Amino acid sequence: MTDRTKETILRVLSAVVALPVYFFAIYTDSFMAVPVLLVSMLISTICLIEFYMIAEKNNQEKALIIPGVIMALAVNLVMYFYAYGKVMGFSRYLGDFDARLILGVVVFFLAGIMLYNLFKRPLKGTIYSLGITVLGVVFVVLFFSHIILMKSLKDGFFYILMLNGVVMVNDTAAYFGGVLFGKHKTGFEVSPNKSWEGYFSGLLFSVIAMILINQVYISFFGRDLFSLIEAAFVGIFISVFANLGDLLESAIKRDGEIKDSGSIIPGHGGMWDVFDAILFTLPLFYYYLVFKGVP
Repeated sequence: MTDRTKETILRVLSAVVALPVYFFAIYTDSFMAVPVLLVSMLISTICLIEFYMIAEKNNQEKALIIPGVIMALAVNLVMYFYAYGKVMGFSRYLGDFDARLILGVVVFFLAGIMLYNLFKRPLKGTIYSLGITVLGVVFVVLFFSHIILMKSLKDGFFYILMLNGVVMVNDTAAYFGGVLFGKHKTGFEVSPNKSWEGYFSGLLFSVIAMILINQVYISFFGRDLFSLIEAAFVGIFISVFANLGDLLESAIKRDGEIKDSGSIIPGHGGMWDVFDAILFTLPLFYYYLVFKGVP
């Protein structure tokens, strides 16, 4: 058995075990929809720590991990209360939540970590440490925690399922398309082994997957989410930005001189390796739905 075959088997087994838990936690509204909050907290925090480990250069030039993690948990909580405060009745006890609170959390913790760095850390590397800490929270945590906002939309679970399904199809088709037909390298410095054949295979199957998933929703669940033309457009949109998210993670890993962001998931590597494309497409897809007028 070749190493590639072993890796593929591990990937499949990991998915078989993890995906049902992941989707059930997102699907259920039991326990005041807290499971989706826990999913967002767990995934975004692990991805954040992996990002910090990649970015670490030395004892002075490294992220402030504990303040960053606390800030990540706070961002997720604010997203949850903003999304579900009125729906679950929390506003009776906590008041109305609005989007300004996320800015308040960022400002509060930014001030806190700046003071912490001033008195507890060497002044050398201050700019790098503060920059990496905040960038990780904004890019990784704020982006991924949009899964909570998307879940709170009408038919939110179906949109999340659709996004995950198309991203997985895009990744799988791009991988096998590159292996089987890849002859023309893209020449991207961050990922020189990727081929145009792989990218266009992912694009084609993303459009097909988006159209099929949309038709399944219409036929079996009575959810008329997109027209045929719009579904094709959204499939292209997701494929392009999913690939950009993958390239962005590759660029960061190359700068950190590592292959995988971690080893927490057998056959896949780190948590960020699994969710890099989702992390990048989630907020973009969410705001597309908001501008589309999804309540």
